[in-house]
Amino acid sequence: MIETSRLILRPVESTDLPFFKSFLSCPVSTRFLPNEGPYSPKQIASYVCNREQHWQRGFGSFMIICKSSTEYVGYVGVEESPRPGCFDLRYGVARAHAGRGFAKEAAIACIEYALGREEFNQVYGVSKENNLASVAILQKLGMTPAADTRLYDADGLLTFAISAARFYELYD
Repeated sequence: MIETSRLILRPVESTDLPFFKSFLSCPVSTRFLPNEGPYSPKQIASYVCNREQHWQRGFGSFMIICKSSTEYVGYVGVEESPRPGCFDLRYGVARAHAGRGFAKEAAIACIEYALGREEFNQVYGVSKENNLASVAILQKLGMTPAADTRLYDADGLLTFAISAARFYELYD
C-alpha cells in the first residue's frame, strides 16, 4: 500500500470488480481506451483478473482511494507493455473525481514505486493523440515524447517517457 497526502493506493483485487464494472461500462470513461467504448461484462472480468495477476511480477496496478471519503477515485499502475522490457503507466479516474489532480498525484507515487525496482530505469506513458487530458498529465509528470518507441500495434498513439534520473530530479 502507498499513501500520498490525499490518496491511498493499494493493489487491484477481485473485490474491485464493482468499480471496474461501472468505469469500464461507461462510454465517456472508455472512449480513449483500447476498446474505444464500453467493455462487455466478460471483458471487464478479464481486465480485473489480468490486473490482479500482474502483481505476481511484484508490480502492477493500484486502486486509487480518497483518504477523506474512502471513495474509489480510479486506478493507476505501471505494467509491462507488449514490448518486453518496456513498462508503461496506465490510469483512469472516475468522472466524479476528474480535474482535481488525483491522476498526477497517484501517478507520481506509482512511478516512484516502480522505479524502486531494479529492472526499471524509465517508465513510458502512452495516450491516444486526441486524448488531450491524458497527454497533458503525461507532460505535467515530466514525460517527454519518445516518438521512436512503439509499445502497441495501433495507430494514433503518442508515446512519452521519463527516465529514473529525470524523475528523481523533479520529485526527490
